Amino acid sequence: MNTLKKYKKIIVFHLVLNILFALFITVSSYYHIPLNSVKSKFMYFIHLCIVQGTFASILYFLSLNRAIFKVLFTTLFFILGCISFWTFSINISTSATLIEAALTTKPYIILDLISVQFVLFLVMLLVVLKIIFKLYKSVKPLQGISLFLPLSCLLFVLFFWADSKRRHSFRSKLPYSFFYAFNESFNKVNQPLKTINKQLTTTNFNKLNVVFVLGESLRADHLGINGYARTTTPLLSKRDNVVSYNNIFTNKTNTALSVPCILTDKSIYSTSKDSISSIYNIYNAFNVPTYWIGNQLLESSYKQIVNTNKEVVIIDKLKSYWSIGKKQDLELLKAFNTRFNNNAYGLYTLHMIGSHWWYEDKYTNEFRQYKPVVNSKYIPSLTKEQIINSYDNTILYLDYFLNELIKKLEKSNQPTVLIYLSDHGESLGENGQWLHSHTKALTKPGMLVWYSNQFKAMYPDKVKAIYSNKNKTLTTDILFHSLSNLVNKDSVNFNINQSIFYSK
Repeated sequence: MNTLKKYKKIIVFHLVLNILFALFITVSSYYHIPLNSVKSKFMYFIHLCIVQGTFASILYFLSLNRAIFKVLFTTLFFILGCISFWTFSINISTSATLIEAALTTKPYIILDLISVQFVLFLVMLLVVLKIIFKLYKSVKPLQGISLFLPLSCLLFVLFFWADSKRRHSFRSKLPYSFFYAFNESFNKVNQPLKTINKQLTTTNFNKLNVVFVLGESLRADHLGINGYARTTTPLLSKRDNVVSYNNIFTNKTNTALSVPCILTDKSIYSTSKDSISSIYNIYNAFNVPTYWIGNQLLESSYKQIVNTNKEVVIIDKLKSYWSIGKKQDLELLKAFNTRFNNNAYGLYTLHMIGSHWWYEDKYTNEFRQYKPVVNSKYIPSLTKEQIINSYDNTILYLDYFLNELIKKLEKSNQPTVLIYLSDHGESLGENGQWLHSHTKALTKPGMLVWYSNQFKAMYPDKVKAIYSNKNKTLTTDILFHSLSNLVNKDSVNFNINQSIFYSK
């Protein structure tokens, strides 16, 4: 009690400081999270308290020097306040892409974001700032430092421990997400890429359209076409020329690790840091147009590889896969249709948001066939039936997406082949684990191949190989070698034995 009385002013100051900071900044990251019960709301309130409680240590460090606090806190409060407003109002994600967009966006685009509500919010920030500095003026910043400094250090360490235990869910919330996004935007992961000498290539290029659909979190055993009890692929199952591969393996069970191995000649078993070959560099060497059309923000682990495409289009730049209300994958087809030419040839990559959690905004209402569905983002409040129902509904949406894409490809005058491959699977309750928990379910991603009748007529041996390889145990490494095989086997360095279009 004596300690509380002795340090009453500084304790009150930091309580008020953190409450105001939480209300105007931290809470915005939680506003759009769907929660269905008192328990789930309480658990996310605890989550918020941990985020704000640990960030209180950083605010304490800043407050130790009056000049530093006035300059740095004011700057930080207004920057985070602006991000908070847009997080609250349009549900954007604080990511490296957002930081890069803010630094490179033209002034007139920024002006479009300024509204009457935004100006009023800035006025409120000024009022709050005035209250904070009025309280700060009456405290002695260094009072009780022997007590509060060790406590702040402990809270600072607590954040990193808690974040590692919760799969980095704390760093995805403001204010921490800003610092991680800022760091990512300026610290690129550069994997050395080999260049292709055009003089080494030949003119004997197999002219065809290649469409690669990079899926997300689809497990092979939930595809109806693979014998799953539910009819999750009603359209694809009725189609000719569709082949499903139900025995694909990967040990890279998150997007950041799996995608670089899929798009290059780097094996999932490789630990080498030597330079690797991008599949897009190979196609570019033949002057084949390459397009990346994505519904996911590019992660640093594969951004450099993706940028070897002739054109890169991200359809929902300001929202990550964790965002609520992100655009759905059918939007990819609009961007694809404007670039696909029935008479030309090229390599088109469509990167889906797919079956990533939260499942309910990954598909539209007409595909909500299996019910009841998830109604909360707090998994312990849900039944296994709800989660699997929603997950299977995302596959019904995928079935429709691929069928619509094939309809478009059927009109092409060029031989055409489509490969769908998910980056990894998804945990659906195995050993009590869900989502991207590391279970065997994540190591078995779904894969499908469709080929046009023109492709069948021109490359009968390749079609025969597609069927002869479908039941083999293969890894996601096959994508690079298969796409290389489609170009020209005599002038590209790849392992033909890992191509689905080759069979001894």
